[in-house]
Amino acid sequence: MPASSILVLNAGSSSLKFAVFEVGDGTPRLRLGGQISGIGSVARFEVSGSGLAGERREVPTIANLTEAQQFLIRWLSESGLQATAFSGIGHRIVHGGTRYVAPVVVSDAILRDLDQLRSLAPLHLPFGLGALTRMRELAPAVPQVACFDTAFHAHQPDAATRLPLPRAYHDRGYRRYGFHGLNYEHVVADLPRLTGKPPPRRLLVAHLGNGASMCAIADGKGIATTMGYSTADGLVMGTRTGAIDPGVLIALMRDDGLDLDGLEDLLYRKSGLLGLSGISSDMRALLASDRPEAAAAVDYYCYWAARHAGSLVTVLGGLDAVVFTGGIGENAAEVRARILTRLAWLGLELDRERNAANAFILSPDGARLPVFIIPANEELTIARHVTKLID
Repeated sequence: MPASSILVLNAGSSSLKFAVFEVGDGTPRLRLGGQISGIGSVARFEVSGSGLAGERREVPTIANLTEAQQFLIRWLSESGLQATAFSGIGHRIVHGGTRYVAPVVVSDAILRDLDQLRSLAPLHLPFGLGALTRMRELAPAVPQVACFDTAFHAHQPDAATRLPLPRAYHDRGYRRYGFHGLNYEHVVADLPRLTGKPPPRRLLVAHLGNGASMCAIADGKGIATTMGYSTADGLVMGTRTGAIDPGVLIALMRDDGLDLDGLEDLLYRKSGLLGLSGISSDMRALLASDRPEAAAAVDYYCYWAARHAGSLVTVLGGLDAVVFTGGIGENAAEVRARILTRLAWLGLELDRERNAANAFILSPDGARLPVFIIPANEELTIARHVTKLID
């Protein structure tokens, strides 16, 4: 193992993403990366990187995240990457509440604090904290760094974070937090590096994937975002509703007798593109389908994405550039085109050939407002934070 190597883990309910970075002159460089997906059903292990031909295979013995982590640690050890020899291990933690607004080296006290936040993101936080806890047990002498998806949005103005509820609820933590912050941070850091120009002052970033959000970024700082208290707010997503009239939820509980678990299941797992189409939560499948329900779901998705974008441009007071990121944002040319067509009144343009090729620059030469694609890379952001903290 190189003198300084960092392991990054991004744990979810059905997947475990990982990356190993080598650090030289303070800069982390990717050595290998991959994921274990389909945990709990047909698990698949994929890895690629420097000096590797790449590996893909099914691993039917992986039934949960603990087993996925054990498999990964064994594989890393067999590849000469002992868990105890890493200089630092970074973790994506979905929620930091109002206290954790920057990455931290995790102590026993901090872990106890974070454990108290589980109720803020009960469908996501237990997985990140579970992976963090297990790595502290396996490599107790290695610094474990928690990096928070909410941190990028922590300095939004009060009007952007406060919910229209009695003030006492805000004091108890009921507020808009925002998510996908680690990737927004990556976009802000990499856009000027890739363009060779100063960062745009007023930037709109669309993180479009199975989970989706948009963010208004002014002078490199997040000032408004579509996700709020939970990851079910804002844009329509693969299986999540996005913003929805709360009166509908009251009516559903009253009329259909939905309890809390049933309501949660409906909002997080049965709605969004899946519910709208009745076919699939996968945008690729919907774009390939000739069924009218699929076309209607895609149109709905793009309509509401453009509508949310318009509200964020209002907060920014104008617009200087747009970035698409995330699985759909990076790969679905038709979705990008439909969204930007609805925003053409802002002066946004697409070059058809560049858009079809998923090029870095999507706008035509000389366009007043540049449009870019930047691949999502939360792992690199985490590696940068770990490098700084262990230094």
